Amino acid sequence: MLESLCVWTLVTGLISIIVYLLGTWTHDHFSKKNVPHLKPVPFFGTMGPVALRTVSFPELVVEWYNRLRGHKYGGVYEFLNPVILLRDPELIKMVTVKDFEHFLDHRATISEEAEPLLGKTLFGLKGERWKEMRSTLSPAFTSSKMKNMFVLITECGKQLTDFLENCIKDKNMTIEGCKIEREGNILAVEMKDLFTRYTNDVIATSAFGISCDSLNNPGNEFYGMGRDFTNFSGIRALIFLGYLFSPKLMKLLNIKFISKSTGKFFRSLVHSTMSTREEKGIVRPDMIHLLMQAKKGTLQGEDNVTTNGKITKPKTLRLYPPAVMADRICVKTYTLPAEPRCTLKPGDGVIIPIYALHRDPDYFPDPEKFDPERFSDENRGNIKACTYLPFGLGPRNCIGSRFALMEAKIALVQLLSRFNLKVVPKTPIPIKITKSGLNMTVDGGFWLGLEQRVENVTE
Repeated sequence: MLESLCVWTLVTGLISIIVYLLGTWTHDHFSKKNVPHLKPVPFFGTMGPVALRTVSFPELVVEWYNRLRGHKYGGVYEFLNPVILLRDPELIKMVTVKDFEHFLDHRATISEEAEPLLGKTLFGLKGERWKEMRSTLSPAFTSSKMKNMFVLITECGKQLTDFLENCIKDKNMTIEGCKIEREGNILAVEMKDLFTRYTNDVIATSAFGISCDSLNNPGNEFYGMGRDFTNFSGIRALIFLGYLFSPKLMKLLNIKFISKSTGKFFRSLVHSTMSTREEKGIVRPDMIHLLMQAKKGTLQGEDNVTTNGKITKPKTLRLYPPAVMADRICVKTYTLPAEPRCTLKPGDGVIIPIYALHRDPDYFPDPEKFDPERFSDENRGNIKACTYLPFGLGPRNCIGSRFALMEAKIALVQLLSRFNLKVVPKTPIPIKITKSGLNMTVDGGFWLGLEQRVENVTE
């Protein structure tokens, strides 16, 4: 009996040691390099609070950033994966602009082999494939091309406000599918849902050339597939964390992030739309038309003009199925120009903590206060370079930034020209970011009241 107990104790101890070693075998990475870092926990690294859902991922990044205060950079562990977090704006500028060739690629949390639809997006492409595709697509996002799409997006904005006005005027109108409630003459609206539907319609008309009207027709297939594609909550959040923990294991188990039906839907939509336009000679000022031009090598724009004034045509490339579009991966050995010196090898990752930078009181006083005057023409020059990065920085910045800003401005102008914004009982004050998924949203929703504006008419 005693002998059997000793054997089991020995076996249990041996298994515990093996498990511990498996869960910590990379966790001396930064200590060996004498790099400031946060203390990791076996298996979880520094990701424990998110994995256990005690904080949201944006809040965790702010926590990392604040705990490394006093250092220009530091180490964190995404489970077993050691990653450098950059805090210093000058270092961020070096990585994203000056020494960009050393950090050409985004980190592929989910590889192209595991999810081709994600890996073949502009965000996921690497090396020369990314350079060629970026060069080919850039003329599609110039200011002149955006002007051509302005009318399409404005129609979506008008469609949005017309729907909301009808909800107020027609008390018998049934509101199904949308997160909208009537409170007398005020509509209580969950703005995340509202703008998601608006954005869906904008993408549908300006990219794919189809009309959805996701407010009057909330159950349309395009909206449903788009929601599924961008869902990072529930089981999807666990799958994403699984890829962070062990991408090889997830690939071996053949666990997919994008459902087959969603992937098939968007592939089929793009191919059928292109085929129909080719056959019938349809021309529409949208993204599909621009991509078809890019495919043929006939897309021109101000980005194609060379110094001698001649137009250079982009290369003819195979176009990959588009998907919804600031982490970086080291592709060449690089020594960070800050003390202590740390040499990164190909494959090492760096994080640019944009959310934390935007909430650093050293750069933005009282950062949680809504203060549009921070970005006025008079104050814009006071913002320290490389601390405000809503669309990234350098050659890998967001190619669709002009499009996104135009879309947002059109929606705001349409809404504010017809409605006053009100606080309603469901308005979250203060807002709290949800811990239940990786999508950045608010617990309970972004609820605001909309009151129709009444113009004073004088004789």
